[in-house]
Amino acid sequence: MQFDLKKTFEVLKNDYPDIFKDIQSFESLPESEIRTFLEKNFTEKELLKVNAELLGLTFINLEDKTIPKELYTILPFTIMKRYTVAPFAQEGNTIYIAIADPYNYTALQAIRFAFQDKNLSFELHVATEEDIKQLLRKSENLSNTVTETLEEFHQKNESAQVLPDVDEMTTENLETAPIIKIVSVIIKNAVEGGASDIHIEGTEENVRVRFRVDGVLHTSLVLPKEVYSPVVARIKILSNLKIDEQRKPQDGRFSILEKDKKVDFRVSTFPTQYGEKVVLRILDTSNGIRSIEELGFMGPKLAMIQDAITKPFGMILLTGPTGSGKSTTVYTLLSQVNKEDINIVTLEDPIEYYLSGVNQSQVKPEINYTFASGLRSILRQDPDVIMVGEIRDGETAGLAVQSALTGHIVFSTLHTNDSPGAIPRLIDMGVEPFLLSASLQVVIAQRLIRKLCNECKKEVPLEEKEREYIKKSLDTLTPEYISSVYSGNYESIYVPVGCPKCSNGFKGRMAIFEIVSMTEELQSIVSKNFSETEIMDYLRRNDYVTLKQDGIFKVLNGYLSLPELLTSIEI
Repeated sequence: MQFDLKKTFEVLKNDYPDIFKDIQSFESLPESEIRTFLEKNFTEKELLKVNAELLGLTFINLEDKTIPKELYTILPFTIMKRYTVAPFAQEGNTIYIAIADPYNYTALQAIRFAFQDKNLSFELHVATEEDIKQLLRKSENLSNTVTETLEEFHQKNESAQVLPDVDEMTTENLETAPIIKIVSVIIKNAVEGGASDIHIEGTEENVRVRFRVDGVLHTSLVLPKEVYSPVVARIKILSNLKIDEQRKPQDGRFSILEKDKKVDFRVSTFPTQYGEKVVLRILDTSNGIRSIEELGFMGPKLAMIQDAITKPFGMILLTGPTGSGKSTTVYTLLSQVNKEDINIVTLEDPIEYYLSGVNQSQVKPEINYTFASGLRSILRQDPDVIMVGEIRDGETAGLAVQSALTGHIVFSTLHTNDSPGAIPRLIDMGVEPFLLSASLQVVIAQRLIRKLCNECKKEVPLEEKEREYIKKSLDTLTPEYISSVYSGNYESIYVPVGCPKCSNGFKGRMAIFEIVSMTEELQSIVSKNFSETEIMDYLRRNDYVTLKQDGIFKVLNGYLSLPELLTSIEI
């Protein structure tokens, strides 16, 4: 990587005097040693940001970017690969281009040559070499294959004939016709890229394909409008949905075999002004159900959950918004109690993962098979453990409480902002306080935060301002509790860097939790005429850990980034 050595030295020396305390001036060491010193103490991204500012350019994060296929005619792919440059957007007549080495005169000349005789201009942005190469790999694998397939599609002009039925779908045997191949390539790239969802949606001019990776949605492909209907129809056939029904939403599912592993897809269609939007939720069952520890439970809270699921009866509730990982936690807890001598019955909407040895049933409100009616039937199935997908009304809440009181472990979810809020919410639904206090075991609230990549995360000293913020955030907890989950001295945290194995320093997600356990004292408070203030006063006296506090412990232990945590939760 080339950069202005002297100017970079001066800027960083001014910003980080402690790091440069043993070097008096730029001239005090040979340039080769200065370069080695800078590259040892600063990441490529940090050095590039400084040089971008020195040149009056903007440093760009390419995580959610893709190369629009129409830009391949302006800047050939061979030039992109040779000089590590990539066009990532167009605004009017201006093309935005990312470059890894803004001092590379040959690369700049190649770009200028490509733009000559074109009524277009370009604007340079700076990005890391690995980010650009990753974008090129992603675009080459996805866009080139789809571009070739689109040419085949136009040549054959057989959009009405390319949708044959298949008995068993795999990505290998789907490549016999253009539309089938396009769908196959989209699915394959989403699975290999670790996406949790695929969004296929029409716009006024084209069709946008977006992948959600680690909670972040980004455009991966843009398709021409004429393939929109055939692509949607192909997915509908795979999902057993009605092709001719385009006026109302439909739900379905299908499975594929990708590299000898089974991957399930939950499919939802939704009519919009530009056609039917399709969302595919990817459920990779090959990874198996994780352990409780792998979910992110730590210290006393881990022991609290392990104790709750071993009791013979009681209700365990999970709260949190859509996409916060509630289903994963519920399935993990179910797997912990799933034994040969235990009868587990579930009511779900929809069934997300199939668990061996568990009797799973999907509700169908259109035939009056709801959570409430299904729960009555479950009680006649001699269950030991019951899982109700969601408590949506007073009838379901009452039946769930009665089931927990009559010798069953009941798992369910509820929509509240935090774990203490579940108690007044259930009482508002009509559950008597004395029944609730006797039946409720634990309420778990959770959110998902992007996790730091273990391969490239970098340990950095805690600044005084950050140290004070962290200590203040934890001041409601006793030293004994803090020492049970964190053994450090508030000296350092970790920051994202970025490497070929991750996405800009992040890989996967981790849950942060807050837990309310129904102790005897809390039972007494709830069974009387309580207020939410009373509950919160009790919790603060008993090491109640909020979502933010649990996240801060995971920051201190090196799992999460502090800025990522603070931008992901309500403070």
